[in-house]
Amino acid sequence: MFPKYQKYLLVFLILFAASGNVISQNTPEHDLVLSIERIWDRATHNAFTSLIEFNGKLYCAFREGNGHVSDINGTIRVIASDDNGQNWYSVAHIFERGYDLRDPQLSVTPDNRIMLNIGGSIYTGGKLTGMEPQVSFSDTKGRNFSAPQKIIIDKKIKSDKDWLWKATWHKGIAYATAYQPSKEKSVQLLKSNDGIHYSYIATFDVIGGNETTLSFTSDDKMIAVVRCDRERSGFIGSSDPPYKNWSFSKLGSRIGGPNLILLDNGVMLCATREYPPDHNEKTILAKVGLDGEFIKLVTLPSGGDCSYPGLVMKDSILYVSYYSSHEEKTAIYLAKLVDLKYGYDSFERVPKPNIVSDKNGIIKLSCKDDKAKIKYTLDRSIPSVINGYTYKEPIKVDKTTLLRAIAIRYKYPESNMLSQYVGTDIYQESQTINKKLVKGLSYEYFEGKVRSTSDIPGLTKMKTGATDVITTSERNRDANYAFIFTGYIKIPKDDLYTFYLTSNDGSKLYLNDELAIDNDGAHGKREETVSLSLKKGYHKLQLYYFQLGGGQDLRLEWSSNEITREKIPSAVLFH
Repeated sequence: MFPKYQKYLLVFLILFAASGNVISQNTPEHDLVLSIERIWDRATHNAFTSLIEFNGKLYCAFREGNGHVSDINGTIRVIASDDNGQNWYSVAHIFERGYDLRDPQLSVTPDNRIMLNIGGSIYTGGKLTGMEPQVSFSDTKGRNFSAPQKIIIDKKIKSDKDWLWKATWHKGIAYATAYQPSKEKSVQLLKSNDGIHYSYIATFDVIGGNETTLSFTSDDKMIAVVRCDRERSGFIGSSDPPYKNWSFSKLGSRIGGPNLILLDNGVMLCATREYPPDHNEKTILAKVGLDGEFIKLVTLPSGGDCSYPGLVMKDSILYVSYYSSHEEKTAIYLAKLVDLKYGYDSFERVPKPNIVSDKNGIIKLSCKDDKAKIKYTLDRSIPSVINGYTYKEPIKVDKTTLLRAIAIRYKYPESNMLSQYVGTDIYQESQTINKKLVKGLSYEYFEGKVRSTSDIPGLTKMKTGATDVITTSERNRDANYAFIFTGYIKIPKDDLYTFYLTSNDGSKLYLNDELAIDNDGAHGKREETVSLSLKKGYHKLQLYYFQLGGGQDLRLEWSSNEITREKIPSAVLFH
């Protein structure tokens, strides 16, 4: 054991105290998770894990770097444990000049060696200019690893950027997918006898797919789970030998860095990154099916930049490696879980709540399962066993509000989430204006580095002015700047209006001095929306935005029953 590494045993007995809203039942995590430990955090950024059992030991591989994508090339670390994950030691540290090594994937070859697949990214001036998959092999004792060598991909499908993902050995053959960003149908299924030379089998009928995990059933059927950000959903497919003809279904969830394990009871368990509506990403375990079924079963302590799990079943214990940024740095974790039967009596999801509302803002919730309880939120947060209010009586709202609700029942998977605007017949009054307004919005321009809109007023204000539309064209530079736009939006008639705020990095929209859209924080291009019932007339508007660097975007659009989605025009902006 390394004493310098802090380890965590997380006991999932969470006391939720909120005046009349306690649900006295264990979470699935309480019943299933034996322990979680932080097993490695030596580098600034430790990420993208793979886990195997080899010669009775656990081996975990991951990337070490100074960021998710960094100016210093990443390296690959392989660590091992002789005692089922209690203590870890370094076995190999693999690096190569000129390559950012990432996405390591471990497997065991037929001649009892560890095969380590590695992605090699080439950056020139901060721009990705090449992708070269590589491979390294250990000796039969798992002590020494060879220098990485390039993987040879079939000339029939080779492109200038190929990324070979996780290889899975089955009956002496290594099967893997390579995704090729330059192609619309980007995922190619390959096979190899030696783990170095790969020949083409088939192209997956998935547009824009990338990271793919493969598993095999006892009757040789191949199962593939594919990440697809373009569709904002994963895909699951299957094929019988020789694996040329595939049938795919869309999963009911977006996934990232998926891994798949087939349990002895026939359950297909997918470990992946979850992308909830509040953007609070987590590492989860979900039951998946070939019909597109996706049922979340367990959420592991995690957050932000996270997931890319490894899975090993050993002595009836499920070992899950993953990385996460929810503590003070991005580190590697190992979770141990007992058999799922201890957490669930059934894998049948609880029915989704039903909703009935009236023009006075009275909302009634119900569920077809009379043994289920309903948890709901009105603050846009995600309801759960430990978050939100327990529904006991009709709810009253006094303005347009987003209601989110789930039905829960002990030892059953929670329902799909109900997400619906309520109080749409209750209109916000317009502002009384006691001065003459002029067209456009006033703006304040700041320079300096922040990671939250709340810190913008503390920056150095460089200039002020007026603008006809919401734009960042008045900036003096392309990084570390911010704007505050202030004024009024003239609503043409009483109606339900939807506002769309897209930004890179953070932004917040206030209407009538109340937070309407929270798109804050450092992030890539992201859209957040809100729907509000507004009276005809002037409504106060304030928009905060900051940019750290890299890609940048700021757009505010709207729509209504009579307005097709468009950028908010200058004709309705005043100050």
